[in-house]
Amino acid sequence: MSKIAFLSFYSGFVERGVETYVYELGRRLAKKHEVTVFQGGKSHLWYSKAKISKDKFKVIDFNCIGSTSKFGNNFLRKFYLDRWSLKILLFSLKAAFKVTRGKYDLVIPMNGGWQTAIYRLLSKLFNFKILISAQAGIGRDDAWNLFWKPDIFVALTKAEEKWANRFAPEVKTVLIPNGVDLFKFNPKITPVKLELKTPIVVCAAALDFYKRIDLTIRAVDRTKNLSLLLLGDGEARGNIDALGKKLLGSRYLRFLVPHAEIAKYYRVGSVFTLVSKTEAFGTAYIEAMACNLPIVATFDSSRQEIIGDAGIFTNPEDIDQYAEDLVLAVSTNYRNKPYNQALKFSWNNISEKYSNIIEEILEDR
Repeated sequence: MSKIAFLSFYSGFVERGVETYVYELGRRLAKKHEVTVFQGGKSHLWYSKAKISKDKFKVIDFNCIGSTSKFGNNFLRKFYLDRWSLKILLFSLKAAFKVTRGKYDLVIPMNGGWQTAIYRLLSKLFNFKILISAQAGIGRDDAWNLFWKPDIFVALTKAEEKWANRFAPEVKTVLIPNGVDLFKFNPKITPVKLELKTPIVVCAAALDFYKRIDLTIRAVDRTKNLSLLLLGDGEARGNIDALGKKLLGSRYLRFLVPHAEIAKYYRVGSVFTLVSKTEAFGTAYIEAMACNLPIVATFDSSRQEIIGDAGIFTNPEDIDQYAEDLVLAVSTNYRNKPYNQALKFSWNNISEKYSNIIEEILEDR
């Protein structure tokens, strides 16, 4: 039995794709290994309710996030000198004492930047392996992760795998996508009751500019008969809510719901959409498909790979086309195509792939 440590600064504070990944993978790896999550927030209810041994799955809180504002200097961010990067640096240094004392076999740093550098250097001194999951996606942050030559780099899509092999051919790269819990997300979940006119378009996303929620609102407005259920929060909430209420009126509704309850909100929808500029993976897509919702998403190779024929790929900057694609997805009988596509991403199967690759790299320790 090996000892595995996750470092996840935002866990216990938000429940986005990365934080969900840490919990879902960590609790499954705990069936065969001792797993500890070092997090910057406070333990959520999921930990107290998790049906796993507390001896094999532990969460250590540092409660060091503080203010929720994420506004920062983009120039400083390029050099990991912005406020949030420095907070991650301090968190990583605080956790280092416990990690090195804990004699872990494998460390999985989730926040890149200083964290990757610190733990790669420590791995040489304290003889543990480093696994990097490419949650940032193709670009500068995962290029930085590859620069530090982790023992294993896990790409989430074929496009990402190809890019990593080209950028750092000396780093062992494997393809393992993110997963979905098919017990929590499936077509049998009872939908929540909402006072919102049907058919309903569902969008789950952080309210950040690159998610392009404004384009979704404008497209739903153009359809005239669809409503929008927006699940998420973020710095742009004021502008997004103002636009939604102005254009859609009673056809607009926004909630921030715990991840454990989000499936019943997916289930009220006739279609799911998320047209962000980029996504390293897009866990919300497979969660929605598991609830048997067809998808309308931005056209790119990674999303084609994830969604397959369970939806429509659109150019969201063409509002008329985007609106037409939403209406088409609602009116098309996809039968069980979305759910069948989601079956490919079952966390039980994904975690088994991780177990196998972890055993392989630890054999060389």
